[in-house]
Amino acid sequence: MPSRVDPALCAKCKGSRRLCGRPVCPIVKRIAEGSKVAPLLGKSELQAATPPSALVGEYGYPVVRLGPIAAPVQGEDAARYEDYKGWWGKLSLEEIIALRASTVYSRFELRVKEARGSGSRLLEATREAALSVKPVDAEFRYAKPPSPRLTFDGIIAPVGLGGVLRDLKVVENPVVPRRVDQLVEDWDAKARDAAFELYRSGADNYYISRLLSLGMLGERARRRLVPTRWAITAVDKMLGDILLERVKSSPEYPALEVKYAEYIGNRYLLVLAPGPWTFELLEVWLPRSVWVRSAEPYISVNYELSDGKARYPEVDGGYYAIRLPVLEYLSRVGRQATVVAVREVTPSYYAPVGSWQIRESVRHALSSPPAAIPRDAVELLDEMSSRLETSVGKLLARSRVLKRLVYPDAKLDAFIGGQV
Repeated sequence: MPSRVDPALCAKCKGSRRLCGRPVCPIVKRIAEGSKVAPLLGKSELQAATPPSALVGEYGYPVVRLGPIAAPVQGEDAARYEDYKGWWGKLSLEEIIALRASTVYSRFELRVKEARGSGSRLLEATREAALSVKPVDAEFRYAKPPSPRLTFDGIIAPVGLGGVLRDLKVVENPVVPRRVDQLVEDWDAKARDAAFELYRSGADNYYISRLLSLGMLGERARRRLVPTRWAITAVDKMLGDILLERVKSSPEYPALEVKYAEYIGNRYLLVLAPGPWTFELLEVWLPRSVWVRSAEPYISVNYELSDGKARYPEVDGGYYAIRLPVLEYLSRVGRQATVVAVREVTPSYYAPVGSWQIRESVRHALSSPPAAIPRDAVELLDEMSSRLETSVGKLLARSRVLKRLVYPDAKLDAFIGGQV
């Protein structure tokens, strides 16, 4: 990313002068929220519930740190600590950070292939809790008591504390759907097939990602622990790919539409146009937004044609987090479309809290009435200009698919080759 950053900027600012241009200092915010969980610090035992939630790290792979995430409460109240769909549009960024700052990542270490056996008591107890669709009370005992660790991530929701787990005991019966039990015990089903069967039976992508991450889906020889970050993106892509097979055989979208949503400093604008399945994501990080301190916005572009293969090396979890709800919507309405998605990240999104907000924002935009129904390319560009800070000219300069919508007489091959 283009940036001219003074390496001593934070030292000069000390969190009070806002020299980086952000509304809140992420470092100061992390310290402030960490100080609120003092009652949990240094405890070797904790009576708490998991939302349910678990985290598998990627550091040290193939030996990874993993374990359940505990909320500082017991019973049903724990659900609100990982209620992504319930958070959307109701909690501010500060409220989300404050809520997650009091969660505890209770970790231990295993080799990823140990997921195939049942020799680890901690793994079995973590899985037992993670299978539940409702909060589960448990007793946590630590070899190293919880200490502050609040960090921010673009894919995973933040966790406030971390402790080394010595023992874990689930003290109430998890609520596990029968179909889940059957698929977890099916050692011959491929992970992709099991994931979609769960999805079709009503499980959401967050639940499926948790099971995949803890090595509970797939053929016996291929099961392993999967870092949570990878599992989230893998599930988004797997489910999206299966939905795409259906979408590509559907009639084309009937008219040009613009859908829009905005939440915690992120703007999502989606253009749906008649045409064969084509998808482009233009991701814009505005000046002074997190990770971009230069005077110019950073724009990344990724796109795919009807084969479903991303064409740019910058494709990441955010791409698939937007692609999945788009394909969910098209599958639901029985249409295929040429889709351009723009995500514009503003300085007020000063601390990334996970890809859930991307997914839920796009779902909200697509479930809402169109923000506009442009009659032509001129009206489309006017609508985009009215909702985004980034100039449409800069977007067109980087785009492949949007450029094709605006200049329909030119061949797509020319755009892809950079000739137009």
